[in-house]
This record gives sequence, structure tokens and C-alpha cells, in this order.
Amino acid sequence: MIADDAPVPPTPSRPAPGAHSAARTLAESLFAAAVRGADPYDATERALDRSALGIAVGARPWIIATGKAAAPMARATIDVLASVERIVEGGLVVTSDTGATAHPLPVIVGDHPLPGAGSGHAADAVLRLLPLIQPGDDVFVLLSGGASSLMAAPVEGIPEAAMLALFQGLHRSGAPIAVMNAFRKRVMRWGGGRLGAALGGAGARVTCLIASDVIGDDPASIASGPCSADRHSAADLIELAQQQRLWPAIPDPVRTYLDHTLTGEVPETPKLGSETLRGIEPRIILGNADALDAAQAAARGLGITVRVAPTPITGAARSTGDAIARAAVVARASLPGRPTPAGPLTTPCRLALMWGGETTVALGATPGVGGRAQELALAAARALHDAGAEGRGITILSAGTDGRDGPSDAAGAIVDARTWARIALSARSPERDLATHDAHPALDAAGALLRTGMTGTNVNDVVIALIE
Repeated sequence: MIADDAPVPPTPSRPAPGAHSAARTLAESLFAAAVRGADPYDATERALDRSALGIAVGARPWIIATGKAAAPMARATIDVLASVERIVEGGLVVTSDTGATAHPLPVIVGDHPLPGAGSGHAADAVLRLLPLIQPGDDVFVLLSGGASSLMAAPVEGIPEAAMLALFQGLHRSGAPIAVMNAFRKRVMRWGGGRLGAALGGAGARVTCLIASDVIGDDPASIASGPCSADRHSAADLIELAQQQRLWPAIPDPVRTYLDHTLTGEVPETPKLGSETLRGIEPRIILGNADALDAAQAAARGLGITVRVAPTPITGAARSTGDAIARAAVVARASLPGRPTPAGPLTTPCRLALMWGGETTVALGATPGVGGRAQELALAAARALHDAGAEGRGITILSAGTDGRDGPSDAAGAIVDARTWARIALSARSPERDLATHDAHPALDAAGALLRTGMTGTNVNDVVIALIE
């Protein structure tokens, strides 16, 4: 079920001449299918057991939902509880969508990709909520990507400026999301199992459902693991910082905090076997595979042969975009002379290659505007341009399923062999834009950006290469 206020299928804005090609339209429709396949309302509704919910007589239900999919996950939980005649006692929804609703719960708009005043307000709201929850009450913690920033306030002993500097430093370093979260959860009031421990310590029964935006779907890494035991000790983090060369990104107050944890002056985060986390088993209900499965089914329904990469894309966005474009060129060259579609072919596309995952961009001190999906697309555009005639007839979409790629208004971009030249003809240097991580204005000049608005879900990125 798609909620009434769910986003409409993606439509580009300010297209360049030829931007509404059949291939681009097809790419947009497949991405829309991927987003529908990652519908958090549906996933939450399926995950909740009505029979079990109906027998909790006397227990008051509470909802704490945070992340980019918080509102639809909360609405689904409210609806399922209502179907078994249980009325939500209270709670809150923390999201990045200014238009989100989840009546009767209040909605707080946090800040993303870096914490701000709204994020601190959201973390404080949870603190005010906890004393209202009584032993035996049911608490539904609904987590999705973006929650680390959206509901961020520092633990005691870490200044807010130091927490923000840590977020910024890790973001600019291009560190993998799992590594970033290992450090961020350490300094966050509700990260690293602290929210679960607070609820468990109050005697509440906790159901934690997660829409994953992390490769591998590790609950401890998603949203900084508020209800999951923290597997990293302070000593582990110090070693990790050395291995990943992250010390320049770690502010002095955070280093001091880790040192005080080593000496026992500051308590460790909750670990496996912690009594306060007993009975809390965070459950993944949605992930990138769901989006890819839906896009794949939509393509095959049109008679298109589909190949889905067996492993997620990771690493640098630029090199990944180049590799994806080259793989598409090789795949196109290997196609037989006549099509052998799997069904009634209704598009000029004969083959679709699909990838899911999340790349990184090491921004440096003075980055341009864009995000990992746009940088991947710009690098792919260069590779298709350099391939000459062999690159023609290939269209590549790279986009974040949440509808926002980095600090920009675009979900990603759709490029082909002409995109690179179009950027150059607009009096920009696409090579310089790629080198300075300024993909957004470059792709905008070519009419290649994909603008969808916030989608209400967040399950990593999707890349689709269409071969005519």
C-alpha cells in the first residue's frame, strides 16, 4: 500500500534537448518501481504480528520513529494497532520531511546530513518522553537511514561543537558508513544501544523494526544502533582510527572521551549480554534488495533481459562510475545481432544492468555541490564519452532511493554518451567539475539531474544501465 501522501514517480526538471528520450523515460520508470518496492509502510505493516499485538492487554503502546522513512513506518504501526483496537499512548516522529504527518504523533524535523538545532530538539524530546513510559508498556522503535544526524545530541562530556566537528570530519574523509557510525554512535546520547538500554531499564517491552540503508544490513550500524549492542570498545575505536587514518577527523574532546573510557572514568556503551538490552532483537524489514527486486521485475515485465550485480557497489564513487560505464560498454558489445527478449519487447532497451549499494566521496576542504550518486553518474558520463561509438546507446541512472543525494535538490542523475559534451558546450569544464566534486551544477547544465523530491524511504542507492 502506498500512502495518500506518497511521492509521485520521478520527473526531471529543466531537461536539455533530447532529455526526454525513450531510454531516460524508461530509466525513470524503473527507478520509480525501485522506490515503490522499498515502501516502508508496506514493510512495517507486514512485519507487525496482529495476533501478538492483540493480546497485550493493559500495555500502553508508544512509538519512537526516526529516520527518512519514519513517518510512513509510524503511520503503518498506528494503523495496525488500531486494527486490533489498541490506541497509541504517545511518542514522536523524527524525520527530514517538512511535510510529513503521522497523526496523532508530533513530527519533529531534524537536520541532515549534519546535525543542527532540530536534531538536538529531537534528542531532547526523547529524553522528555522516557519518564512517561511505565514498566510493561510496549515501545515500537522504528528506525531508518538518516537517523544518526536527525536525532543527534552529544553524550555528557562531549561539547556539541565537538560532536558536529566529528560528523563533518568523518563525512569529508570518505570513510565507509559502517566506520563513520562506529565513531558517531560513541558520542551520541541515544547511539550505541543507549536508547534500548534506557527503555529496557524502564521495564518496557521493545519492538525495534529497521529499514536498512547500510550494506550488509547490520542493525548495529543502522541509525547508529540505538537499540543494538555496541560491538566496538573504546580500544577498538582507537585502533580503527589508526588503521583508517582518521585521527585528523577526530576532535580532541572525542579523543579525551575515548581515553577516559579506557580508564573507566566514563562507562562503556552497552555490549552483548547487557541486562538492559535483554529481549530486544532489532529486526531488518526492508533493504536495498527489495528495491532492486522491484526494478528487476518491472524491467522483465517489459521484456528486457536483466542482470543484477551479485555484490553491492562500494568504494569511491568516481572509480565505481567509470567501472560501471565500462561494464555497460562491454555488455553492449557482447549482445547478439538480433534481440532475444524474455517477453514482448515494448522498449528499445534490450538489456538492463543493475547495481545496489553505496559509494563514498572524499570531499576535501573545499568541496563543490553534489553527492555520491551524482559523482558516480558524472564519472560514468566521461567513460561513455571516451568510449566513442561504443558508448552510444547506453543510458545510466544513478540515484539515492531517498530522493536526496548529498546536500542537493536531486536524487541523482541520468547520463549517456552525450552528457559530457553537453556540459562542455554549456561553458563548464566537466573534467574540473569531476575533480572538485562539483557534479551537481555540471549535470544540471546538461539537463541530466533526476529530481524526485523526498521519497519517504531510504535503502541505499540504485544504479541502472540501459543498453539499446
